[in-house]
Amino acid sequence: HSKRWCITAYHIWDAIAASNTLAEDSGVRMKGADFFFPVPIEEDPEQMSKMLEIMSSGIRGFRRDPAIIGERGIDTSYGAVDAYEHLAPIIDTDQSMKWLTGLVERKGAKLVTKTLHGDLFHQEAALRAEYHADVIINATGLAGTELAGDNSCYPIRGGLIRVINDGTDFAKLDHALTITADAVHDSSEIVFIVPRNDNILLIGGIAEPHETKLCLTLDSPIIKRMRARCEAFLPGLRNARLDPEYPLAQGLRPFRQRNVRVERELRVHEPTPAGTTLPLPSRIIHSYGQGGAGWSLSFGCAADVASLVKEALLDLPARAMGVEVLAAPKPEAFSVPVTELADSRIMARL
Repeated sequence: HSKRWCITAYHIWDAIAASNTLAEDSGVRMKGADFFFPVPIEEDPEQMSKMLEIMSSGIRGFRRDPAIIGERGIDTSYGAVDAYEHLAPIIDTDQSMKWLTGLVERKGAKLVTKTLHGDLFHQEAALRAEYHADVIINATGLAGTELAGDNSCYPIRGGLIRVINDGTDFAKLDHALTITADAVHDSSEIVFIVPRNDNILLIGGIAEPHETKLCLTLDSPIIKRMRARCEAFLPGLRNARLDPEYPLAQGLRPFRQRNVRVERELRVHEPTPAGTTLPLPSRIIHSYGQGGAGWSLSFGCAADVASLVKEALLDLPARAMGVEVLAAPKPEAFSVPVTELADSRIMARL
């Protein structure tokens, strides 16, 4: 599922970035994303397989060339010996969230803030009646533990340092630079350097499973190690100035032990004496557990949710995620047939 979701989202972000107006409004640009490796890629079967998959997937701008290391000013003593790059959506997430919120509001959505506790399945009838909703979409991230009765959800705390990327203190970066944990086979060696679209550069990163408190500071040992690692990788960052307004970003990524969940609620409502004579499928659709890949999977997951909404409205039996009736189709433009959903109301927990 995840590969299909990612490719679907990639092509939609790419199309958005191709429009000057939409790119400006949404904060999305297609820029180079560079990946570095400590050994020739052919010597790592997993990374070789990933590279070949990228090359055949339709992702634009692919180039495999160790010369990228020198072009980006990477310190060769860090250990990078091979590299490739491709175009990827670089998203100003603050701007994009404003744009997406405005988009759904212009389509008639009413945003309501409310705290819910307990399993949604046992509250389904009451919530649908309260909001006059035909379907409930549970996209609540870490709250899946409580709202979906799913004890496999857990947080991974992350943190990023924000520095000024205007070309004054070091050569302005316009490419994302990454040496990932799986490439070096050591989760303590993540390098993640990404330019936003507003002269801010994000440098990181860290991943702390089951940490729930947002109490990191620039003086936290793990943050100091993260910065030192990035400066060793890209020496120009030693001169970087912190963003004075927002120097450190931190948050909890909503992970799930059993991978991302995009499926209908599998439990059924048992018949009541005054109700139906057969068990009734739930009209709850779950979409959570995307971890740190929410933007990368976004439109792909949403397209599957739209299909599941149509199934739920027909009260068809729910199928577990692993059950496929047909092979996944080639990604198509994301759309929801208005004629089929015009009389339906959907409550989304965003």
